[in-house]
Amino acid sequence: MSSSKFLRNSFILFVASLSSAAIAASDEAARFEMWEEPSHQLVFVDGPARVLDVRIAPGVTSDFHKHRFATIYVVIQDALVANQFWEDEWSASGPRDFRDSGVTVDNANYVESPYYHRVRNEDEKTFHVVAVINERALGAAPPADSADDKAIDNQWFREHRLWVAPDATSESQTFSNDVVVVQYGAGSSHILENGISHGFKGAPAAFSWHPVGSEFRIANRSGQEMEFVLIEVKD
Repeated sequence: MSSSKFLRNSFILFVASLSSAAIAASDEAARFEMWEEPSHQLVFVDGPARVLDVRIAPGVTSDFHKHRFATIYVVIQDALVANQFWEDEWSASGPRDFRDSGVTVDNANYVESPYYHRVRNEDEKTFHVVAVINERALGAAPPADSADDKAIDNQWFREHRLWVAPDATSESQTFSNDVVVVQYGAGSSHILENGISHGFKGAPAAFSWHPVGSEFRIANRSGQEMEFVLIEVKD
C-alpha cells in the first residue's frame, strides 16, 4: 500500500472515530437530570428538597430525563400524554381518566427503580404539576397504599390538607419537618407569620416554603373556599 493511500485510509478511520464519539456524546448529552430538563423548571432548593414547576404544552415533547429520587406530585392540570422509556418504544397516551386538580401522586418507587424517560403532550391543554423531591438516600419504598383518598405518608413525605373559608385565616400551623404549602386552585392567599404577611399566592401552582418549627397561618383572600396541600419533607 502506498504511503498516500495509507494516510488517506488512516484519516478516514480517524474521522469515523470522531463521528462515533460525537454521536455517543450527543446521545449522552440528550439525557438530563429531572430538574435540568427545560419543561421541569427548578424553582426552589433547600438541602435535600427541590420544588419543580412542570409544564408541558400541547404538542411538546420533553427531553429524556432521569427519575431517581422520591417525588410527590401535586396535579394542577392533567392532560393526555404519551411516555417513552430510554431505548424503548412510545407508550399509548390513552384513553384514561384524568386526575382532578389537587390530587397528589406518590412516586417513591423512583428510588428502587430509577429510569430515563421523556413525555409527549398529545392533548389540547398543558400538562401541569408541581413536583416536590426529597434527595435523601433511603432503602426501597414500602408498597404504596392504593386508596385514592389516602394521604401520602412514607419515608420521605407526609401530606396534609387544609381548607380555609372565604376571606378567613386558618388556625396556626407548625410541623416537625420542613413543609411546602401548595395552592392548586385559583384565588388569592398569603402566609401570616410573626405578624408579617408573605408567601403571596395568586394562581395555581404557587407555593411557599416553611422551615421546621415555623408557626404560620394561611390567609384566604378570595371569595371562595380554598384547599391547600401541605407536604412535609422528612429528614
